This record gives sequence, C-alpha cells and structure tokens, in this order.
Amino acid sequence: MDSITQAALGATVAAAFAGKRCNGKVLLAGALLGTLPDLDVLINYGDDISNTVKHRGFSHSLFVLPIFSLFLAWVIHYFKPIQEWSFNRLGLMIMSVLVTHPLLDYFTTYGTQLTWPIPGYYALSSVFIIDPLYTLPLLIGVGFGLITPKKAAKSSVIALFISTLYLGWSLVAQQKIQQRVDDTVQTLA
Repeated sequence: MDSITQAALGATVAAAFAGKRCNGKVLLAGALLGTLPDLDVLINYGDDISNTVKHRGFSHSLFVLPIFSLFLAWVIHYFKPIQEWSFNRLGLMIMSVLVTHPLLDYFTTYGTQLTWPIPGYYALSSVFIIDPLYTLPLLIGVGFGLITPKKAAKSSVIALFISTLYLGWSLVAQQKIQQRVDDTVQTLA
C-alpha cells in the first residue's frame, strides 16, 4: 500500500494497542513505524527489476520483523524508558505495527515476501496499492484521535474494524467476480 495508508494503519494500530495511554506521540510513533518497512526502497539492488522484485523482501518478512521489534523495543526501553510502558507492552505494540504493514501489502496486487529468506511471493490481489476506501476510515480515526485524545483508542479500534471489514469484502467480491469470469469463459468455450 501507499505510504499514507501504511502511516495511518500504523497510527491506528498503535493507538488501539495503547488504549488509555494513547496520545499524539503514540499516534506519531505508530505512523513512523508503519512506514518503516518501506525504507528498503533506499537500497539499490543493482537494476530497476531487482529493485522492484527485492522491495518488500527482508523488511517485510514475518521472520525478521518480530526480531527487529524486540531489538527496537530494547533500544527504546534502555536509552529512553517510557515509565507507563513495560518492555513487553512496548515490544508487542511495535511488533503489531510493523507486522500489519506486510500483512496489508499481502492484500495488494504487488504482494510481498512474507517468508523471506524462504523464497515465495504472496499476493491476494484483492485491493490496489492505493485504495481510498480502505484508507479513509483510518485517516478519520487518526484525525478524531488527534482532536479528542481521550477517545483516540476507541476511534482507532472502530477505524480498524471498518477497514478490516472492507478487506474482507474485497476478498468476497474478488471471488464472486472470478467465478463470473470462469462461468463466462466456460460458456464461450
């Protein structure tokens, strides 16, 4: 997905996870963490094809991101401890934000390498990489959370629920359309 969507997803996941501890800093941190896996675009793999194919590789791996999350939580907890957050809670929040990034990319037409270093490119192809119908509820949830911080977690949970329902609908719609295409092709054959 696009960076705006990933930032909005990261902010809402962080807010939902933070609960009553949510504030503007949590939303900002979630937004930044939500876009972090896409920074692999700064790596030059040698040519345009390799850059495209290897993007969404190690930085989107469900094997790498949990380990990186724990490392990042340790760094934050060690150098700038947040009194209200235990190491475990901080690590789980960071992991939740980072892991939802490639899971959302999995729904797109471009897909992702969820199991890197084990070869495999996974794509459900039920949504395009820019989908305002998915993004808008997240942006509204974040915006509402910024305006009314005491309700940030609740608005984020609602936004995540609506966006997740949309992803579920996209899979159902995709299957129905595929079935119609298959039926049409069989009648023409």
